[in-house]
Amino acid sequence: MKTNPHTRIICLICAIALASCASQTEPDKSAGSASPSTDNSAAGQVFQAINSYRISQGKQSLQRHAGLDRMALLHCEYLRKNRGTFKLYGSNVSHMGFDGRTAIARQRYQMENISENVAAANHPGAAIGPVIVQLWKNSNDHHKNMVDSWTHTGVGVVVDSDGTAFVTELFSTMGSSHLSVKKRFTRF
Repeated sequence: MKTNPHTRIICLICAIALASCASQTEPDKSAGSASPSTDNSAAGQVFQAINSYRISQGKQSLQRHAGLDRMALLHCEYLRKNRGTFKLYGSNVSHMGFDGRTAIARQRYQMENISENVAAANHPGAAIGPVIVQLWKNSNDHHKNMVDSWTHTGVGVVVDSDGTAFVTELFSTMGSSHLSVKKRFTRF
């Protein structure tokens, strides 16, 4: 994907600003405290559906990470607030700020091999987990993220007043020496 040089500069400035705002105390390495079987939130449902699908494909379950959850949720809120204004991938989805999320995940949580799936779904209702998994299964790039060799994930979901759900999932591993960064999106 080609990016505008001005966009790169803005992303770099955002990453630096976010990193400089970070607490200088001990990094938060928590993996989240919610048990997958007790989190009935929309994000919990997406997390459970992704792990169920991974297991059905012979993959390991992902461990939920509270820091990645927070970043995913903040990105969903950004998508909701700015919906209809994006141009590159569709009017309701964007990876704006992904470089900053990547920098924070690496610096604060020692995460590597970071990737991101983003989706906007109209009125998924109570079946949000299966709806999002099905959307991402229908896309080769999203599907690859769902079944790749990740260890941790963060999920954010924000539902707007009209029922449109904005979903961001960050995928990551810890401690690998090979770094890669991938972005994947879905618009519906």
